[in-house]
Amino acid sequence: MNVTVPLCPPHTASRDPWITSCTVCGVRLLDGVSIEQLVGRVEALTMEPVQPTGRIRGTWAEVLEEGDGQLWASWVRPARNFAGYEHIDTTNPDPTGEQLSGLLLAELAGFPPEDGATTTAPEIGTAWSRRKPTRWDRFKRWTRRSAEREFVTIATPLCLFWCAALWVVLGNDGIAGLWSALFS
Repeated sequence: MNVTVPLCPPHTASRDPWITSCTVCGVRLLDGVSIEQLVGRVEALTMEPVQPTGRIRGTWAEVLEEGDGQLWASWVRPARNFAGYEHIDTTNPDPTGEQLSGLLLAELAGFPPEDGATTTAPEIGTAWSRRKPTRWDRFKRWTRRSAEREFVTIATPLCLFWCAALWVVLGNDGIAGLWSALFS
């Protein structure tokens, strides 16, 4: 049985984000781009034959590239950049879309690539960094710099509060008289 798919060059995505197929021809879309169009973008830039494997993780599609006599598997997704796609390699045999996006973000941020499978993030609510020292811990290691920092954070607001209270009690004339008594 010969099934023909109607041609639909400008695929139209549904307004519903949960419907991930073209409203005209029914082809699966990744951010409004079909997998064939995505493969065409990759082939146009790399000038090498590229084949989709059919594995899809979120908006990522796995492709096979031939180069240097070897076959390379990598993940691509549509993007609004010069190339028209984003590309990431991973050694994880079965990554999730979230892991692939995290790897791309780490690569763009300049972090070194991880060896082996991707690590899992800690449980929600666990500390991501070292514990912030308490005020008592900072006091035990007293230095001139920490004393100045403590003055700025504690004594300055207290001084401003007492100056405002004195202003309320004495009024403008009382403050003017106190100022002239102190600095004359």
